[in-house]
Amino acid sequence: MKDVSPPIVDRRTTLKWLASALVTAGAARAQTPGVGADAETGFSVLGAPGPASGPGYGRDPDLLNPAVPWERTMTPPQLRVAAALCDMIIPEDEISPAATAVGVHEFIDEWVSAPYPDQQRDREMIFHGLEWLERTASESFAAGFADISDNERAGILDRIAFADRVEPGLEDTAAFFHQYRNLTLSAFFSTEVGRTDIGYIGNVPIAGEYPGPTPEALAHLEAALTSLGLRMPDGA
Repeated sequence: MKDVSPPIVDRRTTLKWLASALVTAGAARAQTPGVGADAETGFSVLGAPGPASGPGYGRDPDLLNPAVPWERTMTPPQLRVAAALCDMIIPEDEISPAATAVGVHEFIDEWVSAPYPDQQRDREMIFHGLEWLERTASESFAAGFADISDNERAGILDRIAFADRVEPGLEDTAAFFHQYRNLTLSAFFSTEVGRTDIGYIGNVPIAGEYPGPTPEALAHLEAALTSLGLRMPDGA
């Protein structure tokens, strides 16, 4: 594996992630918040998270003077399951470290603790989804989700991870996983490590005349326009 020194997660980083993920991470949410909830005790396995409190930071975060006026609210057991799930979605490979190496689980905690409507809708769904993972692991393998093997975790996730193979009755839990996966990917690929992973080289000055888009990019654009009944501009 190449030498990678993941950045230390700080509030400036999570502010950037919040701003980035807000753009990409709203595609699917469960319609009901009670995913996997214990009917009598609610948060019965991983403990009750702290209350969401504090105001927002306004329309835009001040990245020169970063300050997040709310506290993270996950319990240590919740954060541990959240970390294990992040690393199942983005494990370490020969190019990049696992999601937790750049603090993606910390971003998830930041997200569910934020006082905005979208995050508050996700909050209950994610907490109950983590509960479902922990209880299912305990029932199936007599150990917590973070303590079982990758293959055992994969077996649990196979029940909810694929839209065409969701186990009946787990549709809301599948929606939790879909949103969690979106958040994990948004956070990871907002970091320097994630951008390097996909070969992103944007915001790099070019010496000399601008060469224009690649033939592959032009072909993709032409196909997209054709599918919409449009044609490429002359000279493109």
